[in-house]
Amino acid sequence: MFAVTGRLDRDPVLGRFGSEPGPRPGPGRADARPGRRRPSALGAAFVLAGLAMIPWVCYLSATLPASARDAHWSLAWVGLDSCEALALFATGRFLLRRDDRCVLTAVGTAVLLLVDAWFDVTSAAPGPDLATAIVMAVFVEIPIALVCAVLAARVLRTPFPRG
Repeated sequence: MFAVTGRLDRDPVLGRFGSEPGPRPGPGRADARPGRRRPSALGAAFVLAGLAMIPWVCYLSATLPASARDAHWSLAWVGLDSCEALALFATGRFLLRRDDRCVLTAVGTAVLLLVDAWFDVTSAAPGPDLATAIVMAVFVEIPIALVCAVLAARVLRTPFPRG
């Protein structure tokens, strides 16, 4: 991973030597505009929503059947992989244009890849299918998700120069 991030530092597009970080809002400035919802209220709403999910997850873990058949299994996987392809394409397109919106698509891509890895491994049949799922998760999906997360963090910290 360090070799990948080191290459990202030296990359002329991703490294952005000499660029200054964009202005950051000061204390209280986020609430200064009229009609804006207070970030603390929105944050509290998300925390409550997360806490409300805990009983639901417990309920599901106790009541879901051990196995199920799905008539749309192939459609679900094709849909997920199509979303991954679109997210990778969009991230690359934004990067080529030096567009800060690559942060959004990079985070989305990372999440999709991690979800794909999780469901590949947890839904694979024991034997060669499980081995393939683990190899794909460890050597393809998780590393690409990490690169996407590092990319998003770096662009957030140091946006592309405007011009």
